Amino acid sequence: MLIVAVGVPVAAGVPHGSSKGHAKSGSQSRTTTPKTSKVSVSSRIAPRAGGYFKTLPPGAALPTGAECAARVRRSDWEPRPGNRTANDKIVPQPVALPDNPAFDETWQRKYKTRIDGDFSGTTDEIIQWASCKWGISDDLTRARAVQESSWQQSKVGDYEARTNGHCAKDFSSGSAVCPTSFGILQSKWYFRPGVYPDTRLSTAFNIDSVLAETRGCLDGLEWFGPQSRGDVWGCVGLWFSGEWDQNDASYIAHVRAIYSEKPWLSWKG
Repeated sequence: MLIVAVGVPVAAGVPHGSSKGHAKSGSQSRTTTPKTSKVSVSSRIAPRAGGYFKTLPPGAALPTGAECAARVRRSDWEPRPGNRTANDKIVPQPVALPDNPAFDETWQRKYKTRIDGDFSGTTDEIIQWASCKWGISDDLTRARAVQESSWQQSKVGDYEARTNGHCAKDFSSGSAVCPTSFGILQSKWYFRPGVYPDTRLSTAFNIDSVLAETRGCLDGLEWFGPQSRGDVWGCVGLWFSGEWDQNDASYIAHVRAIYSEKPWLSWKG
């Protein structure tokens, strides 16, 4: 894979869970796009190069889920039709999650309560919605999803020995190993209180909950302190390694290359 050093645009104002490898990881009113706002699209158009949303700086005011639903660029383009059931799945509302011990009180109050997965659409429309909601570049989210699952919400990974005691209840029988990470962004369930099985069943909830952690990292609200504040690629690496600025260089390079190459632009949909 070609490794290219590229930057992620950061906006000056308003207009990647955290780690799969350690213990990190609310409710709000429904934000599902009104039916009248879903425009009729006859063509299947991939997202434009460069995407539609930029990464906002630490502490920026974030748009609501409803505002972002209205900003999604709608298209019938769907390179992963196998995601349809999960893409249509909106988890029961309101969502009330327990605290995630990886984050401070500010994150619990300010961001945990915004996690709801309250959106449905194509895979890319969901990527757009969640990226907008959390002030993250949608192209960065697309690239992370390529790295983690090739945009397959049915993806399972990070298999562990059943004797570790980390198998989810619905994987409680069978082989000697079980998956512990689920979905399009591969959320490791046992580090994130309350998110499973919704991270496996719903594409929107998977991305929404993961990007809530990315925003917390960007705002410097994680257990290791403010050193991650504003460091987009460091936060991407944290999702893989579980520790700040440790053992993540290869992973970051892979995501950077995907971000630069944008393979989804050539996918059929």
